[in-house]
Amino acid sequence: MKNFLSRKRRFLTILLALTGIAITVAYAFCLGACSYLKGDILGIDLKYLGIFYMVIVLLLAWSRKPFLCLLLLAFGAGGEIFLIGYQVHSGVYCPYCLAFGATILLAFAVNFERNRKALTALAAAAGLIFFWLFFSGSTTPVYAADLVLPAFGKGPVEVRLYTDYFCGPCSAEEAEVISLISELVGKSLIRVLFIDTPVHPGTVLFANYFLAALNAKNDFSQAVAARGALFEAAGKKIMEKEALETFLKTKGITFRPYDTAPVFKIFGNYLKEDRIRSTPNCVILGPQGKQTLTGKDEIPKGLRGLRK
Repeated sequence: MKNFLSRKRRFLTILLALTGIAITVAYAFCLGACSYLKGDILGIDLKYLGIFYMVIVLLLAWSRKPFLCLLLLAFGAGGEIFLIGYQVHSGVYCPYCLAFGATILLAFAVNFERNRKALTALAAAAGLIFFWLFFSGSTTPVYAADLVLPAFGKGPVEVRLYTDYFCGPCSAEEAEVISLISELVGKSLIRVLFIDTPVHPGTVLFANYFLAALNAKNDFSQAVAARGALFEAAGKKIMEKEALETFLKTKGITFRPYDTAPVFKIFGNYLKEDRIRSTPNCVILGPQGKQTLTGKDEIPKGLRGLRK
């Protein structure tokens, strides 16, 4: 009976470790809206630490080291208690982070042994204190600059479109959303603000060149063309300044660089005002009040509603 329970515990631990790895990989590839909840330990992103941690748990379970596995899971459970508390305190929740935390807590419960509760309590306390001392997190996107704004149309309704060039859902909805916005701007139904949001490290460079393109030719058609080219460049993973300039020139996009700090400051203010946590996101301000739309399904639907 004891051997059966041990095998069952080992099997469940390996399964949960693989689940934790899959969740972290899914988060790394941003499947769905891109969350702004970020964190690191001593400069190492929690995504990579999470994968490494689960690999170690898997190896310990596979090699039949139940005591070491229990201590490591207790340490992780303490860390997850801190991270869940951080999300509660900030009011920002990441479904991937919560799912990953659930796998650790469940694996800990599976491996818990009453006769070792004192040692596991110490390991959990050590994990909590370790994260309290060395965790660094962010819940709001910010630009490095201390933080004029690309705005088009003269309609009574203001539309603030928040996107990131490296966000998969943003790229997927771009053609439909721009088509709707072009129609609404053309009919003088809306005034649109294109607000680049710094989820990906390369976004600031791309945002600079979007503004540089408008500095060369500040009209709606230039904005649409520049966005399309930049989304394409992001898809091709063009990350270097010189390579991006060459790509934009091949697309016929003219640009004139300038000091973009003022617009980044305005971007930052809007991000805070609208409590933007993910991309794609769209805020509509009109006679009906303020409406926030999230995701590649809600946004086109909301924009179509402005035709009425």
